[in-house]
Amino acid sequence: MTYDYFSINFFPVIGLLFLFLFLWRKSFLSKNIRNCFYILSALVIIELATYNLELYLSTITGYTNLLTAATAIGYTLRPFLIYVLIIIIARDDKKRVRKLLFSIPALINMVVAFTAFFTPLGYYYDDHNQFHRGPVGWTPFLVMAFYLVMMVVMAYSRRNVHKRFERVIIVSICVLQVIGTGFEVLLQNYMALRCAIVASLIFYYTFFQSETYQGEIVEKHIEQVKMSERLMQQMIETLAGTVDAKDSYTKGHSQRVADYSREIARRMNKSEQYQRDIYYMGLLHDIGKIGIPDLIINKSGKLTDEEFAIIKSHPAIGADVLKNITEMPTLYVGARWHHERYDGRGYPDGLIGDKIPFEARIIAVADAYDAMTSNRSYRHILPQWVVREELEKAKRTQLDPYVVNIMLEMMDEDTEYRMHEK
Repeated sequence: MTYDYFSINFFPVIGLLFLFLFLWRKSFLSKNIRNCFYILSALVIIELATYNLELYLSTITGYTNLLTAATAIGYTLRPFLIYVLIIIIARDDKKRVRKLLFSIPALINMVVAFTAFFTPLGYYYDDHNQFHRGPVGWTPFLVMAFYLVMMVVMAYSRRNVHKRFERVIIVSICVLQVIGTGFEVLLQNYMALRCAIVASLIFYYTFFQSETYQGEIVEKHIEQVKMSERLMQQMIETLAGTVDAKDSYTKGHSQRVADYSREIARRMNKSEQYQRDIYYMGLLHDIGKIGIPDLIINKSGKLTDEEFAIIKSHPAIGADVLKNITEMPTLYVGARWHHERYDGRGYPDGLIGDKIPFEARIIAVADAYDAMTSNRSYRHILPQWVVREELEKAKRTQLDPYVVNIMLEMMDEDTEYRMHEK
């Protein structure tokens, strides 16, 4: 067979170039995945180097020992690289003894490979540099088969560790290696074909890993969104706390209204998004009080008509503030209409019944409940039975009866009367 440098190296080199281009500036790749890429590329390079050397040396005489050494190195390094891949697959396996046992077949293979210098049991080259396999010459193939089977077994026995794409890649490695080995045996040392198969494997592996990491990038994006939501919630809660701090008698009021509102929505089987939205509405339902003078908010005596008119302006002020938050276009609903009454005698717009947005009706019930179960300058927390009577009276006059019934269910479950200002 003549030595054709181009036909032997074209496909593997293309595969390696593609691999290195893929790895370039891919900082999101994990260490384990990058190591897998490096091992696969090392496998291709070793196959290329040993086959090029074997083919070149076989065309000249006087270098039989060097030819034998090249074959021995190729037989030795190939299973060791697959063994390292297995160790990566077993990255969370803390049983070192098991990992050590996995190395024994590779060590046996290495001994068989290098005994060619002393005995023809494994393989040998004749005076014409022709390769011959001895009685134990199938050891390298058996060792490779063992490792390939172990890769598949470990990949699927550790499904909780490896993702589906990663398992597909592992099986692909095994299948392509078997195909390559089969062609080597049947076609008598066609190592170039095997190198091409390994290069194709890199394309295949790269494709699936890119798909996998697209998924991981999406997961990171989702985590960033969650982090943004947590930050927004913390900022809204802080802002609500600042508003409550204006009134010495409403500490924690907005937080409790938000919690009650979300629980009412949950009991109505509303979506998580709806529950989250009404929670934020509840937190900011009194945001308009930032525009009300502290002297009026904290006045212990009865308000004058002028002062009460100023107090009644806080829903409109709050709505105007929250309308500027375009990312949550309905956030202002609770602030503007939580003082509307079911009979139409509320403010600021005098809406009646179902004309009042449902979110505002929920917040109105939560707000009324917390007002009765919180200390005020003129009274202490009302007894639970009194709160129940007041809610029953407010049905169809001040509050939506359906929402009130949900609130009453919550009270029925609160047998120790824990739902009040602490």
